[in-house]
Amino acid sequence: GGCTFVRKVALAQRAGAAGVLVVSDSEDLMIMGGIGANATEEEKREEGGLEIFAVLVQKELGNKLFEWIEGAHGSEEVVIGVEAYQPNTGLWDVSLAAQLIGATALVAAGAYFATADLRPGSPIAPKEDEVVEVSTGMAMGFCLFGSVALVTLFFFMRYAIYFVMTSFCFGGASCITQLVSAGLQHMYPATKKHVCEVAEVGSIAVADIVALVPAVWVVVGWLLYRDTSHGWIYQDLIGAGFLCMLQRTLRLPNLKVASLLLWSMFCFDIFWVFISPWLFQKSVMIEVAKGAGTNQKVPMLLRVPAYNDPFGGERMLGFGDIALPGLLVSYLLRHDRLFGKCASTGYFLPSIIGYFVGLATTSLVLVTTGAGQPALLYLVPGTLGTTMLLGKRRGEL
Repeated sequence: GGCTFVRKVALAQRAGAAGVLVVSDSEDLMIMGGIGANATEEEKREEGGLEIFAVLVQKELGNKLFEWIEGAHGSEEVVIGVEAYQPNTGLWDVSLAAQLIGATALVAAGAYFATADLRPGSPIAPKEDEVVEVSTGMAMGFCLFGSVALVTLFFFMRYAIYFVMTSFCFGGASCITQLVSAGLQHMYPATKKHVCEVAEVGSIAVADIVALVPAVWVVVGWLLYRDTSHGWIYQDLIGAGFLCMLQRTLRLPNLKVASLLLWSMFCFDIFWVFISPWLFQKSVMIEVAKGAGTNQKVPMLLRVPAYNDPFGGERMLGFGDIALPGLLVSYLLRHDRLFGKCASTGYFLPSIIGYFVGLATTSLVLVTTGAGQPALLYLVPGTLGTTMLLGKRRGEL
């Protein structure tokens, strides 16, 4: 029927069954979902009262069981052994390596975008009015605004998820359009031709209109395929554009503001992952990242499909775990360029290495403990900590 698996198992339990064996109508594996975010109180009580087991098997195995039961061995007992599913969480994981390399590459790419104005003629160099310098108040505001946003999403995710998705789509389309347009105007100067003026947007060139096509294609692709095995491709493309443009737009003025921002977000991450369960019975950060019971995937994450996982699991990393350390790395690259420092005497390369080591440590602890980790707990010491120690040792602080 059309009822949930919870309902099926509850009815079987009432009928006196010792357990439930569900045979799938295909060879695809699936997770037997429970009640959703809009469940009634009766459904919640029903789920909490389940005491028998429920196992799903693929169609081929189910047919063999039916043949065994209905055939010559019908009078014999059929013994089936099951064990809890354990995803591939080994350290030597292709998905883990892809996440580490991809996130580190995005941080470095963002720094390249952020310093485009130091390279004469760069097509991605921001205009002066496009750059926002992070002040002390803004640095503290990140922590406050982030906390309010998390709590709001935690309690009202069933409504807010659509606002988040809409913002992700429009913001992603805008970022991709700007990036592609800048590239087109650099390679094909004829595309700089003015077409029209749009209120609140400004001048529209031929390149902007052309660039809108791939931007819309990626966003529509994400909307259509976000819940499929290919959805991560579109989400990561949008995320990469968004993160590079963010580092290009926001600029840290000095190491003092950078330290204030990162150490405050360091405490923010620890509180909402580890301490919030004492106040909200659940980790607010982890619940929001999982969609808070809406069965919708929050788009503000980089997704990498787990290698050799039949259930289609994914490794995820929040945008903030790339953007916040990325702002410091961008500042350090700018510092190195302005003061003529090379890789061996500068701070950019050590911070990139520190980011990679910090993210690898996050993954190591996650795999070892099986518990969600606040990535900034390891990334802030890896980037800002490395910078401070190196500066102190060189006598430049």
